[in-house]
Amino acid sequence: MGIELQVRPEVLGVRLKSARALAKLTQDAAAQKLGFARTTVVAIEAGKRPISPEEIRAFSELYRISESELLAGSLQPLDMEVKFRTVGGLDELNESQMIVGTLLNRLAASTVEIEQMVGSRVPKMDFPTITLNRSESLEQQAEDAALSVRQRLGIGLGPISDLTAIMESDFGLRVFERPLPAEVGGAVIFDEIHGGFVLLNSNHSQPRRRLTAGHEICHPLLRKAGLAILFEDDRFDEREDKFCDVFARALLMPAVAVRRKAIELKTLAGDFTVRHLLMMSIYFYVSIEAMARRLENLDIVPKGLSSSLKDRRLGIPHLEEVRKEMGSEPKISQFTPRLLLLAGAAYDRELLSEQQIAKKLELDLVTVRKMLAEVSGLGGNVVDLTR
Repeated sequence: MGIELQVRPEVLGVRLKSARALAKLTQDAAAQKLGFARTTVVAIEAGKRPISPEEIRAFSELYRISESELLAGSLQPLDMEVKFRTVGGLDELNESQMIVGTLLNRLAASTVEIEQMVGSRVPKMDFPTITLNRSESLEQQAEDAALSVRQRLGIGLGPISDLTAIMESDFGLRVFERPLPAEVGGAVIFDEIHGGFVLLNSNHSQPRRRLTAGHEICHPLLRKAGLAILFEDDRFDEREDKFCDVFARALLMPAVAVRRKAIELKTLAGDFTVRHLLMMSIYFYVSIEAMARRLENLDIVPKGLSSSLKDRRLGIPHLEEVRKEMGSEPKISQFTPRLLLLAGAAYDRELLSEQQIAKKLELDLVTVRKMLAEVSGLGGNVVDLTR
């Protein structure tokens, strides 16, 4: 007896490919375990070969994914073109690429589905497209673009304490923080239809994640469609990635504000010391290394200071000593404000259970229950979260 699919073969193929990636299996390995020829797996993933109920069940068991999730007719993964940003050898990083790319694709698709459930429109990025001019300095263009964005946001030159809130409310990006492979900083996926989604590595420190977030904001501003994964390496081969690196630092640490703060501290103490650098790191909510490099690039401190501080193992313990005098940094939940409202609305309307929300958003049940308790009864009347 044949199976009546509620999902198009090409969409089912994308889901099977994503599930295989999350299961960390190559096409060869999957085919071997299933007793298929590799060409069969390739054809099914491409949506070019019919699939039987028995085969669906075999894929489901191998990839540890329910048949209902594979066959659901309402949710279509965002199978965008993948563009990897790294200087390392691609062969040795393929597993990380698959894990991160597939995870963000699933989170993006699940978020779009929840938005549709509760009647929320797709957030739009209401910012002019940034166009790079090859005849002008890339660094100066990035500085100017970051300053222009700050002016449009109306935040002046002060520190940005809650970048996630700005990414959601002003840039229209959906933000997720999940554990990723150590070498991955984050990823962004964007297209004009679905909007933008940013994934940050929750295993990294908050200042490190903020710099990654600033970098990932830049790609939607450039209207770069597709998926891009940022690996933790300071060398950027592509012009756009170099631009985004400078943009992120300029957005979080405006040149005028950094110079002004450094002069203020130096005037008060008669000299600019390492302790002052730590104070500036905390003030701008960035890492010691990021602050040191910014000061170097602005010729406020000698070149090589960041490397020297790294050799001296100046790090978080030293920051914490200074932080006690300046207050603690804000904590970021795995639920961003907008995602919490969306999940709360879907739960209050009995569209999704706690277990379903946990599965769709790749979170544990305890975290979901705790966060939903904060908005219990508040999400039922949410119709459009983008107004």
